[in-house]
Amino acid sequence: MARSRPKALLIQLPIPPPGPQAIHGNIPLAAASLKLYARRRGLEERCPIELLPTGVTNDLGDRGLVEAILAREPSLVGLTCYVWNVERALAIAGWLKQARQELKVVLGGPEITIDNGWVLRHTAVDYAVIGEGEQTFAELLAATAGRGAGVEAAASIPGLWTPENPEPLPRMPLESLDAISSPYLEGILDVADERVMHLETLRGCTFRCKFCYYPKGYQRLHFLSAEKIAANLRHAAERGAREVVLLDPTINQRRDFAGFLRLLARHNPDQQLSYFGELRAEGITPKLARLLREANFSEVEVGLQSLDPRTQALMGRKVNLQALERGARAMRDEGITVRIDLILGLPGDTAASVRRGIEYLHRSGISTAIQVFNLSVLPGTAFRREAASLGLRYQARPPYYVLGTPTLTLEAIYALMEEAQDAFGREFDPAPAPVLDFAEGGQRPVRVARVELEDPQPSLPPPERRAHVFTLSLRSGDFDARRHAAAGLVRQLLADNPHTTLQVVLEPAAGPEGLSTRAFELLLEACYSSTSYLDLFYSLHPNRLLGAKRLVVLLPVEDRARLGPAWVDEAGRYATLVWHGGPLDENDLAPHEHVVPLDTSGEVR
Repeated sequence: MARSRPKALLIQLPIPPPGPQAIHGNIPLAAASLKLYARRRGLEERCPIELLPTGVTNDLGDRGLVEAILAREPSLVGLTCYVWNVERALAIAGWLKQARQELKVVLGGPEITIDNGWVLRHTAVDYAVIGEGEQTFAELLAATAGRGAGVEAAASIPGLWTPENPEPLPRMPLESLDAISSPYLEGILDVADERVMHLETLRGCTFRCKFCYYPKGYQRLHFLSAEKIAANLRHAAERGAREVVLLDPTINQRRDFAGFLRLLARHNPDQQLSYFGELRAEGITPKLARLLREANFSEVEVGLQSLDPRTQALMGRKVNLQALERGARAMRDEGITVRIDLILGLPGDTAASVRRGIEYLHRSGISTAIQVFNLSVLPGTAFRREAASLGLRYQARPPYYVLGTPTLTLEAIYALMEEAQDAFGREFDPAPAPVLDFAEGGQRPVRVARVELEDPQPSLPPPERRAHVFTLSLRSGDFDARRHAAAGLVRQLLADNPHTTLQVVLEPAAGPEGLSTRAFELLLEACYSSTSYLDLFYSLHPNRLLGAKRLVVLLPVEDRARLGPAWVDEAGRYATLVWHGGPLDENDLAPHEHVVPLDTSGEVR
């Protein structure tokens, strides 16, 4: 029997959205670079390589993705694993293996490190790429696409983990990034899809921040040539791009940073493109700030992380505060948005030292925007290796948030985030407003199911037809009496597609009196019968319960005054309240309350 032609399918799952909004920004640059490098080595003639379209990866639920992948009949599936998608990637890999045991699975990305054993031990993983992936993936294709090839042929490939070879030789980086530039120029990615280009102009980092995965495996910087940078920028402008996101870990670590900025400006003469990048503000002079503006940088991200000298020493990132202030002010003077980061949970920091950082940023005025987030003890980082000696306790699964240090309790971390929100007058990572307006009829995938709980046999769309972001709209005259039926539907949805972003809308048909505390509690118990990335991401949020699942109560606006503030506050412990049918002053609403209008037919818009 003739051996079927091998085929590789590469997949990048999106950042899960916290609500039923459209997904943007899932640009599979890593997968596209793998395809381009393999193409240039003639491997696509032996093993065609396809990228699963982002319209599929962004929209479909777990089971729908499995069906879409199997329909393409790949022999090898590659999954790019980031902190936000690795658990879902492993779940999908497991279902693929159940359906077709002979299918091979290879993982790559920042989550794939020797010290991340829970990922590597998953039974669906055949191969895992440690470090830079293009050369390793190409050699894997060459080894497994040949006649009689298999695990034995792949065992000696540097950077390739297998169960039989759990400690592979290290992979040396590409000498020049020109070897993988550019998936856009070769038509593998289209800038016009999102009008954004993700661009790597260097790999490696001269800094060794212990919370950061990036610098591992790089002993020096590896650059994209000026000619290739120019070609990418010309292409971005021709395809109607509006933004170029520079993925370089620190854009001003290159020696000729001024020349680099002039290059960006020269190929953006009409300032059609705005640039975004991360940099060290200590190195920014008024002259460089002016060049940043002339290139059309709209925003830069600057890491302060902590004011405490001991903490800075422990994290391997010392800050010259005066130089940082000068650089930040120089950029602000040029009209550039300066976003400064502060991390909660760093070793050495105390509640007092974190408060000093909050107070400093609040009064200094050096930033346009502030970003405060919890420390993640990421795989492959120095903090992960030193966690025991530093006394860091952290979540076992992504996002690996710190749960305590010798100088900060979990309660203190909660309280400090709340203090930061109060100081800066904003909620970090807020939940988006509910979406209740869904076009219906022939949708693929299905985004909403409307169920009358009084129906003796309520049903749901098939699991493979449901969207990744799904709304279950329940209507009942007595939710308390129907609470077990409602909870059963929620459990079924999440058993079928565990990584769903789920909005459960409760619409009382005969007033809200049937929305009892025990009905709310049973529904929330069903929602969190399984947890996913967003649930853990929001687990340290100081505000009301947030996660991948949310209860939404839909009520007429006239009920609000009748029910009174005590009921509104109590219900808000469990659900977001949406009032419809009349105006309300937004200033009178709590954060868990929203108002939506009715259309001419009396339906919620």
